[in-house]
Amino acid sequence: MAVAILACLSLYAFGDESADRRKVETTAKADPIFGRRYSAEVGRPLRLHDEQTTTGPPDEVIYWHGANYVVDLMFAADGTVAALVLLPEALLYSNDWNDVPDGLELFSSEKEWFTASANALQPLGKKDDRAVRYSVQSGKNLYSGEGYALASVSYYENEQRSWSGLFKPLLKDIQITYRQAIEGVVEDVRVEIGQRQIKVHGQWYHGDKPGQEIFDTAQTNDFVRFGTNGCTANEKACLAAADDSGSATEP
Repeated sequence: MAVAILACLSLYAFGDESADRRKVETTAKADPIFGRRYSAEVGRPLRLHDEQTTTGPPDEVIYWHGANYVVDLMFAADGTVAALVLLPEALLYSNDWNDVPDGLELFSSEKEWFTASANALQPLGKKDDRAVRYSVQSGKNLYSGEGYALASVSYYENEQRSWSGLFKPLLKDIQITYRQAIEGVVEDVRVEIGQRQIKVHGQWYHGDKPGQEIFDTAQTNDFVRFGTNGCTANEKACLAAADDSGSATEP
């Protein structure tokens, strides 16, 4: 176990360099796929990020997609892709869909294009037929998704009246979040608002539901394994889950 801990510490020491290299390599692949980079408006801060859960805007590269949409490529702390989102440009500055111009929509064919583009940047893995494909409707809002071995894809649609007078769902945005397998030495433990959190490789994590032993009992210097989904480098604490191999082992 001591050998494993030393190995993790060595990897962590070179983590920043490896993360920067991964981001450069991924961006080099993304540029020809998505095209023109997006530049934020002068004097207008990007995104009203949630100060309760984040330390600031994510580590990201943004591209134009048509005249009113953008592709937001967000990185994890280790430089891998954490999430890829196709959304209206207005939502770079606001979290309120009321600020989005009426009538904006994506073509249904863009589902396949965006998924294929994400897979070219970082593999999604095989489509998981065992994963729950969900579809939830709330008023005129429709949320659906599907699972892959290494990622999750979600769609947001909104029902609007067409020229024929019938309501039809319009695709508004697509979000892809990548799963990450985390293993390493617990560097610190804390309790925030009654929630126990552990720090691994400089990032804080907490269980996505109560009663997960790994997050309730792990101590500093324990070696742990667990998984997270869509964890970006700017999050104060990422949701995580212990899978069948999840464990906390004393050195």
